Amino acid sequence: MRLLSLDLERYGPFTDRRIAFRPDARLHVVLGANEAGKTSALAAVTDLLFGFGERSRFAFVHELPQLRIAAEVMGSDGRRLVFRRRKRRKQTLVDLSEAPLPDDALAPFLGGLTREVFCRAFGLDSAALRGGAEEMLDSEGEVGASLFAAASGLRGYRALQAGLEEEAAGIFAPRAAKDRTFYQALGRFEEARRAIRQGELKSGDWRDLNAEIEEAGRRLDGIRDERARLGAERARLTRLKRVGPPIQAIDALAAQLAAAPGADSPDPADAWIEALGARIRAEADAREAAEGAAALLARSEADLAALPLDARLLARAEAVLEAFRGVARQDKDAQDLPRIRAEAEGFAQELERLAARIGLAEAGQIRARQPSDAAQTRIESLIRSGRALAAEIERLGRAGEARRAEAAETENAAPAIDPTPLRADLRSLSGLRAEIATAEELDRAIRREAGLLWLQAGRLNPPVPDLAALAETALPSAETIGRHARAREALERGRDRAADRCEAADRAVTETRRRLQLSEAGRPLPTPADLIRLRAARDGLFDAARGADPEALARYREALAVADAAADDLVRDASRAAEQAAARARLEAEHADLAAARNALTVATDALAEAEAAWQALWAGTGIAPAAPAEMLAWLSEIGGLLDALQGIETQSRERDHLAARLAAARVPLAELARRAGLDPLPDLAIGALLARAEERVAALAESWESAREAQARTRAAAEEMRRIEVELERARAREAAWRAEWDEALPAIGLAGWAGPDEAEAALTAWRAVPPVLADLERQQRRIDGLQRDMEGYRAHADALVADLAPDLAGLPVTAAVKAVHERLREALEGRARRDEVGRRRDEALRARDAAAEALAVAGAALAAHLGDHPEAGEPAQLHARLTARRTLRAELEARRTELARLADGVAEADLRSELAETEPDAIEAALVGLAQAEEDLDRRGQTAFADRDRGERRRAELEGGIGAEVALAQRKAAEAELQAESRRWAVLKLAGLLLGSAIARQRAGQQDPLLTRAGALFAALTGGAFEGLSQDYDAGDTPRLAGRRAGGGLVAIDGLSEGTRDQLYLALRLAYLEDYAGRSEPAPFLGDDLFLTFDDRRTGHGLEALAAIGGSVQPILFTHHRHVADLAQAKLGAEVDVVEL
Repeated sequence: MRLLSLDLERYGPFTDRRIAFRPDARLHVVLGANEAGKTSALAAVTDLLFGFGERSRFAFVHELPQLRIAAEVMGSDGRRLVFRRRKRRKQTLVDLSEAPLPDDALAPFLGGLTREVFCRAFGLDSAALRGGAEEMLDSEGEVGASLFAAASGLRGYRALQAGLEEEAAGIFAPRAAKDRTFYQALGRFEEARRAIRQGELKSGDWRDLNAEIEEAGRRLDGIRDERARLGAERARLTRLKRVGPPIQAIDALAAQLAAAPGADSPDPADAWIEALGARIRAEADAREAAEGAAALLARSEADLAALPLDARLLARAEAVLEAFRGVARQDKDAQDLPRIRAEAEGFAQELERLAARIGLAEAGQIRARQPSDAAQTRIESLIRSGRALAAEIERLGRAGEARRAEAAETENAAPAIDPTPLRADLRSLSGLRAEIATAEELDRAIRREAGLLWLQAGRLNPPVPDLAALAETALPSAETIGRHARAREALERGRDRAADRCEAADRAVTETRRRLQLSEAGRPLPTPADLIRLRAARDGLFDAARGADPEALARYREALAVADAAADDLVRDASRAAEQAAARARLEAEHADLAAARNALTVATDALAEAEAAWQALWAGTGIAPAAPAEMLAWLSEIGGLLDALQGIETQSRERDHLAARLAAARVPLAELARRAGLDPLPDLAIGALLARAEERVAALAESWESAREAQARTRAAAEEMRRIEVELERARAREAAWRAEWDEALPAIGLAGWAGPDEAEAALTAWRAVPPVLADLERQQRRIDGLQRDMEGYRAHADALVADLAPDLAGLPVTAAVKAVHERLREALEGRARRDEVGRRRDEALRARDAAAEALAVAGAALAAHLGDHPEAGEPAQLHARLTARRTLRAELEARRTELARLADGVAEADLRSELAETEPDAIEAALVGLAQAEEDLDRRGQTAFADRDRGERRRAELEGGIGAEVALAQRKAAEAELQAESRRWAVLKLAGLLLGSAIARQRAGQQDPLLTRAGALFAALTGGAFEGLSQDYDAGDTPRLAGRRAGGGLVAIDGLSEGTRDQLYLALRLAYLEDYAGRSEPAPFLGDDLFLTFDDRRTGHGLEALAAIGGSVQPILFTHHRHVADLAQAKLGAEVDVVEL
């Protein structure tokens, strides 16, 4: 389809504006300055073909309902249509007489294009061009991806495909994970199913459950009372153990205080003791300060006598400092003077060289012969214009030669064949490639889905080796499996309860046996039964001992001693004996409980085994080794889904066979088309290869035909261009003659003759421009030399006089060295005076400190004597203070111990505590606490068992009373099932979207790769001006085909090795090649470029314009631009083949 005219009747800034496009032009350039309406005209084409939207940003002059666009279009078969597009909800297409046209009136001209496909594939601007090139770089030049991007205009599809895969993986993957929504829903489904099983209540269970809870509660009440009694006894014994050490410490402190010196005398107040200590320390500090002050005074007077003064030098200090401040300047001036003289000499030599370059005999003539600025400016202007004229004459000469060579080459070209009939026949087979791709995709999908289906069946638990055979087998129903699952769960609960009881009884027997062994591990203790047996033996020997037999009497006495010792042991270790007796009784009862629990566990295990046998028999005819019933419910659901998928694969197989039959029937017309195109018959070739071979042949014929037409157009343009060049060359030579006359007149101003050319004149001007800076630098340096000499002489005279006055011994030194030496002597004199002043100040301070310290010592001694005057204890003050402080510390510690005892006694009086401690041995307390701990541990075990029984029963009762119930759990299971279905559907959509996108890229690579790359390579070579001769495929380590540019001199360059501009050219070549290929199969729309070459230089822009014109035979290219030089360049390159339309 081609646009012949575009009438912007009411659109954007336009009113009744008509744009006509020449039908014979191979490229249309729409030129409009900024704000001229270029963007509006570009958008008008899209709205013309596909209608106005609900809103439009181009209704800023005319109201939205008044927008109208008209046009005349022509199809590839020559049909024409004149129509107008209105802003309406219906009947938007009308003819010029306002008669409605059918809504599908444009369908023959658009060929099934949608608005989105048109904007992406048939529209391109510089930003989209650069973005497409970057997308091609991101895919590392992968062939299928690059062709897909260029054909569709889509970008970001790699990231889109990765995002689809990632989102699908977040829903489901073969490996279960908590963050995947499918497995979250599956978890809720399983939880609801368990709740259904647990929520069922059977007859008799409620009564037994309540009885168990009440019995456990009664046991807990008894254990609570016993624990309270044991706690009270433990508190009493712990208190006695806790207060024993503080009472012993109180008694020891009281004895120590009674034995201290002066304990029978009353102690003074704490404040008096603290004051005594302070006065003792004050008197010692004052004595130490007085001794230090006297020593400091003696040192200060000795330091002052050792420091002399130089009064004469100090009086002239300011003059010495002033002379010293000039030393640095004097030294710098002495260093700079030779350098400045050398620089002045250099400037003089530079002036001599400039005079020689200009052609003067001596430098003194330069100042008088300098040309004016006006004369120099005139010469510069003539140099520029002369060079421009020479370049123009040379350019016109080369252009004429190039056009003559181009015309000669075109005349020798061979005639071409018109491919239009073959292209029309090939277009009738355009749907064949889609059917081939569909058949191939169906075949791949069947193999892939069948493999996945069998893989999923093998991964089930239990696995299914033959899914097709299983489809013919009768499987147990979900109700039957659910019944078995409920029975199994009830039996497992009974077995678990029996196992818990058995484990608890076994732990109790083990613990009781361990305690009994620990108790019996000490000294052997007879049991009451042993005592009864010993007494019976003793009584039996009594009658025999009443005779005169001494041996019988000895045996009786021995038996009596043994029985009495056993009785004494029982009395002495009554508590341990009682504990052992209780442990033996408890052990016997626990053995009985353990035997009963083991019997119950055996019964429950046998019942569970019988249920498992019935479960295995249920699946005997299916060939499946079943898992647990709860798992088999899920297995049955998954098997149903797999069987449905198997049915879908069978449907796809039938569709694939139908497509194969249609493709076989299409081989005959395709072979006939290949024969007419001049191809040799290849009957064994696959139909896809046959179609690609025919398309490639037709494309080659079309390229030859277009090349011939282009050559003819270039011949006409070359003749016209040669005539224009000859006229321009004559005009340029006339301007050169006028320039030569003015040149001869201007040269003497700079001292040159008329034979000199622009290069000689430019060199002379360069030399004259360098003269004024050199003259100024020479004069400035001479002034600096005179000033430095004057300053150095004045400083030397002043410094010599000062040195002669203050240091005659330095008269032979250089002036700056002598000044530095005098300055050093002054610095030492100033430092000596400062040190003498500081030492004098310290001597005065030491004198004052000595007097103050003596006075403070006298005051401190008097205060200490006055404080001790009325105290009854005599002696040295420091020893007295130590005795008083020690007695005070003992009393404070005794009071603290009594306070601690009151805190630990729990309110019991000290006398009562001493009485209880006197009645109880410390070892007995510890033994009693050990017995209490053992009893409490036994209570804890019994309490834990009772509490666990009651808690288990109450939780079960709470579940039955306040739980969700089987009905609610059933609803939750159905909701989870619906969620599983929704997540599975969403996963399938995402997975299929990713697969479709990947398949589209693969089809693009497989179906259009060879002919499309061949044409794209030719366009790429033209776009790069011959720097590259085409495109090739290179394979990476993974055998993935990747695009590469083939240099004219040989060698491949990968996508990432191309410059940005070259990648842009490659993407444009792929897009243009696709449009040509599309035009060979369907009705093409116009290609709209919006400032397409914004980032190109003139050379690349020229090649780009030629590439657009190269596809102009099959696709109408329209380039919108606001750069005048682009339009001029198009006219220079293409001549009559370009149609420039100005807005």
